[in-house]
Amino acid sequence: MRLEQRNLEADEMLAAFTEDRNHLLQQLNQSQSRIADALQDIAESLRRPNRSHSTPEPEPELTPQDLLATWKAKNLVVTEDVHAVAACLAPALVRGEARYRLEEISTRTGLSQERVNDCLRMLLKRGCVRQRGCTEDGAPVYVLP
Repeated sequence: MRLEQRNLEADEMLAAFTEDRNHLLQQLNQSQSRIADALQDIAESLRRPNRSHSTPEPEPELTPQDLLATWKAKNLVVTEDVHAVAACLAPALVRGEARYRLEEISTRTGLSQERVNDCLRMLLKRGCVRQRGCTEDGAPVYVLP
């Protein structure tokens, strides 16, 4: 009789633990479903950039002309060659970063690649820009300091 009583109590405890376990598993399943839905929403928004934004991007506070004028006023851009390279980079810099290879800048400015390299070094040395890594194809990434 005692043994049966103990077995019945053990069965009741097992049933209670099983019920708790099932409840916790159900909560875990719901949480994981919410996480999966959120990740799916994020993935879809990354596939369709800027479609969800109905407002246009605000204009940058600093214009390329303002940037060049500031550099020229501080005597950071000292030669026409440096000014030409700076003018090539300025529109991209005010939007965030410039990703141009030497060949591209050389083609746009009509300067030799060696001269473009010298001008870029001068802009870096004078603190007009700083280099933040390179792209996959080896183009340096320049940003405003």
